[in-house]
Amino acid sequence: MPAMILDDAMQNDVYSVLIVDDHVHTAARFGASIDAEPALATCAIAYDLRTGLDALAVHKPRIVLTDLGLPDGDGIEIVKAIAAADWTCDCLVISVFGDEERILRSIRAGAKGYILKNSPNEDIARDTLSVIAGGSPISPKIARHLISQFTSSPSAKQPADGAVSLTPREVEILNAIAKGFKREEIADILGIAIGTVGNHINNIYKKLEVRSGIEAVSEANSLGIL
Repeated sequence: MPAMILDDAMQNDVYSVLIVDDHVHTAARFGASIDAEPALATCAIAYDLRTGLDALAVHKPRIVLTDLGLPDGDGIEIVKAIAAADWTCDCLVISVFGDEERILRSIRAGAKGYILKNSPNEDIARDTLSVIAGGSPISPKIARHLISQFTSSPSAKQPADGAVSLTPREVEILNAIAKGFKREEIADILGIAIGTVGNHINNIYKKLEVRSGIEAVSEANSLGIL
């Protein structure tokens, strides 16, 4: 896998990370992976919803990695609080395969990426940096399942006159996102710069009026674009 490439502004910063997960060993493994990356530092680990919300307000992290199934409530409340924050903060959901319905609700609440709890250690920090850089990392296993649901939905809309129109390159990139590829991987596959991939993705988001890769894939499927 290619290394995450950060822009000059990001290379000089250390980003604070809050981890919210009630499984102590999982939280510790994620924390260790984050702290092994020089550009990231764990500011706190919370094991329930209330402590997570308190830690979010106190530490004001740059990014939060949160589980959705917490013992005292729904982790989507964390996602909503992040979306409403008055500082720059993104959310990366820590999920398990089989919890796709709740993942869809977290998408609507503003989550920017979705990784499985058993993700390799080396992917955790890379995916966290990807979100900070504007990406929307999605576990390929989750992406395939969600896309199969979207494409098999009988309520999928057909594009109408004057509907959103994506360029062939934008559709190509959106298909790659749907397969779980990250920005740097798409750049390698297509032989273009990561910045060019980012420009295309920003245009896709604007045209589809969405905020993340999985939202873009969902909307494109509902419009019959993919």
